[in-house]
Amino acid sequence: MEKIEFLKKLPIFFNLTEEEIIFVLKFFNSYKETFKKNDFVFEVGKEIDKIGIILSGEINIIKEDFWGNRNILNKFKSGEIFGEVLALSKTSLNIMVEASQNCTILFLDLKNFSIDSEKNPDEILKFLSNIFKISLKKNILFTEKLEYISKKSIREKLLSFLSAEAQKNKSNSFFIKFDRQELADYLFVERSALSRELSSMKKDGLIDYKKNYFILK
Repeated sequence: MEKIEFLKKLPIFFNLTEEEIIFVLKFFNSYKETFKKNDFVFEVGKEIDKIGIILSGEINIIKEDFWGNRNILNKFKSGEIFGEVLALSKTSLNIMVEASQNCTILFLDLKNFSIDSEKNPDEILKFLSNIFKISLKKNILFTEKLEYISKKSIREKLLSFLSAEAQKNKSNSFFIKFDRQELADYLFVERSALSRELSSMKKDGLIDYKKNYFILK
């Protein structure tokens, strides 16, 4: 059984007692699995029928087009969850989940679970309430991403993204969760063009940076 003290701190188990968390884990036949960097957690076309809770490491949610161009839809790190909407709605999307670092994931199997069942215990209803709240926050973040990628130029995309990060961190200096290639994939631009624009913005005195640490001037 995964350490309950760690799980109790996660938003997905907010307001659940230790006994209720153990009940949820048993109810969904939870199990732990480890992945190495660049391993596929879920491959393209595979139905996602379980919720993943990241215990350590990071994963990327990736969409590829017909020609193999990769777009990072989102990145999740330790303590965060993924796959919940697809698993609960029994909907399949043409996406894949890849480990961007060595990671350990706790899976909750929803293959035979029905969200509409009137027989779901109170512990499960509390658990589902937390999932819905998390999903609402994710939708807000996705709306922000649409704002970034809708900008016409790479500079406008970067300024919109970095401005939002500064506001979230309440500081003009902060770390972002993406490396250069991941940031390019996230903003739907070429890496070389992104790097050129960052250098240009630095030369123009708008920003300073080192790897994934940025300062807005």
